[in-house]
Amino acid sequence: MVNAITVVAVVVGLGCFALGARLLKSAAAARRVARSDDPEFVLDSTREDPPEDAIDASDLERGFMLLVFGALALIFAAISF
Repeated sequence: MVNAITVVAVVVGLGCFALGARLLKSAAAARRVARSDDPEFVLDSTREDPPEDAIDASDLERGFMLLVFGALALIFAAISF
């Protein structure tokens, strides 16, 4: 029988992995859009100019920390099983 702590830890761990992956994917996409030497940007004349804003590095840090926290939650789930 699986106890409630294990279930909660697994759900939290998987949720952290999903959110962390989304943040890291978003940060990578933002870096690609900001590149002026992007071949798709050069070939597509209807595309707007890349944004002038600096890319927020906190998304990268948050994504990494969510992956670490997710791994810790899954380790805790394995120990409590």
